[in-house]
Amino acid sequence: MVSTAAGKIAQRYRLVKGFYGGHASIRALFFMAAVFAGFSFVFTGNVLHAAGAFAGFLFLTLLLNRVAEKLLTKKCPNYTARRLDSLSVVEMMIVLSGVMLSALLAFFNPYAGVVLATGVTSVAVYIGYSVRRAIGLGLGIPVAAILSTPAALIHIFTVQTYINNIVKALQLSLSAYALGVAAMETLRVIIDKTKPVQNLKPFKLFQAFLSSLLSGHSHELEKMMTQLGGDEKVSFELFLVKREGKPDVAVVVSDIHPGPFRAVGSSMFPSLIQQKLGNRGIHGLVLKGLSSHEKNLASIAISEEIAEKIAEEAERLRSSPHFSSVCKPPSRKRFNGVSTYSLEIAGREIAIVTLHPQPMEDLPPEILPDGKHEKLVVVDAHNSFDDNLKHLDEQTIEKIRTHLENMEKYDGKETSVSIGFSRMVPADIGLTEGMGAGGVSCMVFEYDGMRSSLIVADANNALPWVRTVAIEAAKQFGCVDAEFCTTDTHMVNAVVLGGRGYHPFGEAIPVEKIKKIFTELHRKAVEDLAPAQAIHKKIVIEKARVFSDFLDKVSQAINFGVKSYGVASAAGFIASTALTVVLM
Repeated sequence: MVSTAAGKIAQRYRLVKGFYGGHASIRALFFMAAVFAGFSFVFTGNVLHAAGAFAGFLFLTLLLNRVAEKLLTKKCPNYTARRLDSLSVVEMMIVLSGVMLSALLAFFNPYAGVVLATGVTSVAVYIGYSVRRAIGLGLGIPVAAILSTPAALIHIFTVQTYINNIVKALQLSLSAYALGVAAMETLRVIIDKTKPVQNLKPFKLFQAFLSSLLSGHSHELEKMMTQLGGDEKVSFELFLVKREGKPDVAVVVSDIHPGPFRAVGSSMFPSLIQQKLGNRGIHGLVLKGLSSHEKNLASIAISEEIAEKIAEEAERLRSSPHFSSVCKPPSRKRFNGVSTYSLEIAGREIAIVTLHPQPMEDLPPEILPDGKHEKLVVVDAHNSFDDNLKHLDEQTIEKIRTHLENMEKYDGKETSVSIGFSRMVPADIGLTEGMGAGGVSCMVFEYDGMRSSLIVADANNALPWVRTVAIEAAKQFGCVDAEFCTTDTHMVNAVVLGGRGYHPFGEAIPVEKIKKIFTELHRKAVEDLAPAQAIHKKIVIEKARVFSDFLDKVSQAINFGVKSYGVASAAGFIASTALTVVLM
């Protein structure tokens, strides 16, 4: 059974929201301070009271946030004034919405206005405190609690304005504050106790995730992933191509999944392999094997180590006497919506699988029929993205398996081959546009005057039209067939907060720009053609620390937390309003 946990977790990323910070937040807080001062003046007619409300509002937001940054940012890089200002905007929007609504009630019944304002204040404290706790890895309860007092302190002004009783105002504000904090801490304890991920508390894991996401400090997260993961055997198919008078080219088919995001785990693995090979004067072309997030490496250090081993093996192969100078031309097979582009290099058949133009996601090892595990190197083209598809269903997996099972061994004529290689890493296209550090690479194969090509983008999937453009560009240079793949790199993931968190290749890059890239790649690769010979080696690493099966438990904890968060907020509101009625 194929796990769908990673897809479910990825869907929740949409809940991680970013807000405009800097001057936009400062202007918003000044505006809200003016609104609050106006409210105070309308109800009291006292200019000094209104001025005090204005000054107090700004002191409790802008000034407090800058003090927090000065004192805490070394221990917790997430606590920047810019980020805390954005949180204050959200908090105070909730508080002021409560003030406005309660003011309407207060015209008819001041006590009803107090009850509503107190309940809303409790919600504001709950949200502000929960976010400060979540982004405050290593700070603990007291810091988040102190920094979450502004909503309650501003509530004192509101209640005092309504009923002119400072003792009651203090009492009610304290109760709203305490219930907001208590609601969050109760929720945290419930999640930690009922949904542990092995021996780790989910909230601590969530804090580490946010620290990595917001500030790039991934040590704690990778430490936890190493603890949670398991040792599994991983393998790589290495094809080293020697060319007359040209640099060698290494084609690597990896069953490591390049995730989970940014520079964490194995997210940069494809470009790391290219980099390590490049250090030895070898061009690298990395193709995605059969894997999903369960095969993410636990840390960037492990990724570096394995990439180095692959490069070392390629270096050793250079001196081998067993290179083969003959290959078989590529072939295309289509059946029931599945298409394979097959190459034979050094006696091994590589079958690149695509469902294009239908959407596709990670191809799991389950697509391999029995008996073909050692005979066929299957590559996941990962080249047809659709937002509505999160994982392949069992019917699609069975369809691909049947196609591979019915594939007959390609018996084309063996012939000599010339191979050309090119790569482009455009300076004006980067992570935010969906392109990883590996750029876009192209290999052109020429057999007896007939050409075909393989184009690979260091990206996480691609819009369907990109493959069509790639094939059209290949035909301009005499290629009878071509295939376009992506590496599935997740270094482009979580670059922006909220939404999907990344762009598949082609979504944020103009069509004409991509056409120009593909055309230039083929031109350079054709110019680079040279007689070639190849050798193959399977690299097996018996124990590599990968995510393994802990993602299912993480998914359960996240789903429970998301559902419970709103419930806890509502519970805090109800408890606060009920207690206010009692205390009044």
